[in-house]
Amino acid sequence: MRNLLIRAASGIVYVALILVSTFYLSWGGLLLATLLGSFAIIEWQLFKPSYVSVRSASFGIAILVLSLYLFGNFPGQGISETRLYLTLLLGLSLMLINLCLLAFDRKDEGLSQLFHHIVGLVYLIPPLLSLALLAEEPWLLAGIFIIIWSFDSFAYLVGRFLGKHKLMPKISPKKTWEGFIGGLFFALLSAYLLDQFGGVDIISTWQWLLLGFIVVISSTFGDLFESALKRSHGLKDSGNFMPGHGGILDRIDSLLFAMPLAYLFIELTQHL
Repeated sequence: MRNLLIRAASGIVYVALILVSTFYLSWGGLLLATLLGSFAIIEWQLFKPSYVSVRSASFGIAILVLSLYLFGNFPGQGISETRLYLTLLLGLSLMLINLCLLAFDRKDEGLSQLFHHIVGLVYLIPPLLSLALLAEEPWLLAGIFIIIWSFDSFAYLVGRFLGKHKLMPKISPKKTWEGFIGGLFFALLSAYLLDQFGGVDIISTWQWLLLGFIVVISSTFGDLFESALKRSHGLKDSGNFMPGHGGILDRIDSLLFAMPLAYLFIELTQHL
């Protein structure tokens, strides 16, 4: 019972953070991306415990913040040449400084450690930047989260009671085709209801439904990808930042694949 209460409280805080950032803060998307990304970068390092250090985590978070500052949409701001060159220069300098420190610190693992950090940044920054950009339309960003939550929740429930055929047993033994189909149905229903009652005028009903389908497929791949990562490193959870849920990466693994594709889809459909 206590664990259930902790899990519920942790989930409420997570959902509240997303909704408050999305609807009530002018720079909420950037703030949300920064918070999630900072914890996720720390957890990414924990996949390789021997690589963990305050310095490397600080460099990773700094590069994340610089990337969001450069390409994120601040109210009333564009990307000036000065801002562009200064941010790129700072980011490149941080990477070079980190490379030099790694080379002198651990000659036997320096390059592999740097590669691990770079892969983590490539894995995390584009999705979080997409999240920040989608926050310009609060109901659109909230809608993507709602679609993902609907899919995850009903895929679990349908899979638990009706699931017989495993989706990918070697990667995620609990996922079933029945759960996937049930989750997809309710995710598309959520997309339809968002079209009917949400506050988004830039996409139509068919675009909402297609967006829902894209989000479900991509979030499933994101979930399976992170499950494969944890399995390959002998981990059950990515961390313990969210009591009762595991780590931040366990919560955002779906959106790391879904957000870039959702953003590209919205951008492309605006030009049709």
